[in-house]
Amino acid sequence: MVAGDLELMPLQEIVAGIEARKKSGVLRVAQGIVEKKFYFNDGDVIFVTSTQAGERIGEFLTGIGCLDLNRMQTLLEDSKRRGVHFTADLLAEKVFERKSLETALTQLIIIALADALCWQDGSFELTGNLPQAVLNGPIKIRVAGALEKSARLNKLPLVAESTRTGS
Repeated sequence: MVAGDLELMPLQEIVAGIEARKKSGVLRVAQGIVEKKFYFNDGDVIFVTSTQAGERIGEFLTGIGCLDLNRMQTLLEDSKRRGVHFTADLLAEKVFERKSLETALTQLIIIALADALCWQDGSFELTGNLPQAVLNGPIKIRVAGALEKSARLNKLPLVAESTRTGS
């Protein structure tokens, strides 16, 4: 496990290292009461969880107009009660086709990372173990180059670009 302060080691550098070295594990970042977990497999982000309002999966899908709020709450409660993945319920109930859900969750990963890249302080923790529930979950996403996509969303220069330009 590696842990530290985002003020001393910016998130952009951490993610760039994970991607370049094709590492697998969970990167937890926190700022105040907000916590985000990015799940990496061979350097690609494969899942995200967040306590940030609007970045929880059900809230995000409702926010972008893909899911009615009442339907989302009912499905979420049912999946929790039965101990089933929320995303599995979304597919089983035919609320989403697999490709549409994967596309929406890919957007969520990029947006959640873009937000965290703007954090000037906070903490991080990188562990090398991926939970089996994520690896064996119903959704298979691989967001290669998540850092570049998120930085572009924020219009931020990448680490290598800022080094070349002397910024």
